[in-house]
Amino acid sequence: MKKLILAFALQEEVVPAAFEGWEIITVVTGVSKPYASARLAHAIVAHKPDLVINVGSAGAGKHAEPRAHVGDIFVCDRFVDRDLEHQQFTSVSPQLCTTSPFTQGFSSRLAACGGLVERTFTTNTGDDFVTEHAAYTGQVVDMEAFAEALLCQTFGVPFFAVKYVTDIIGENSMQIWEERLAAARAALTDYLQGCTLKG
Repeated sequence: MKKLILAFALQEEVVPAAFEGWEIITVVTGVSKPYASARLAHAIVAHKPDLVINVGSAGAGKHAEPRAHVGDIFVCDRFVDRDLEHQQFTSVSPQLCTTSPFTQGFSSRLAACGGLVERTFTTNTGDDFVTEHAAYTGQVVDMEAFAEALLCQTFGVPFFAVKYVTDIIGENSMQIWEERLAAARAALTDYLQGCTLKG
């Protein structure tokens, strides 16, 4: 049986999931890149997974194409570190692309839900909760996915992220995000129940 780590930032974001032929290991990493890296690294060493999926909530910018709305779900396999994105001197690439053979079943499910899957979506990650609108790269904004993608790339483990949009940057507050976590859990639970994992 293959092993799948589902990585959530918070206990309040954890949703149930089951995929035929897969053992599910749930990991709650905590918020921010350092916590996500440390706790996911420990889990990867302990469990030696065949796949890691980051699942959780995210904000979205007004400028992104396609324009995101609260309630949208994005399957992402491109990741940007916004803390390094504009630095001229760094040994770490501020952008990653992960190519996972397992995203097909998730993309098919998203298409059935009316989502757009003919292109790659990007998660923008940084160590701050973004509340003011700016021209960020990517469709959704979070605080963990880039670190997890980099870690999985280092270990040679396929990785992608599934993000539910809880708030629009510049229009909603942290309080709004907290109030929408229950809706995010319900929508992601329903979404994952219709997904398949092949490979």
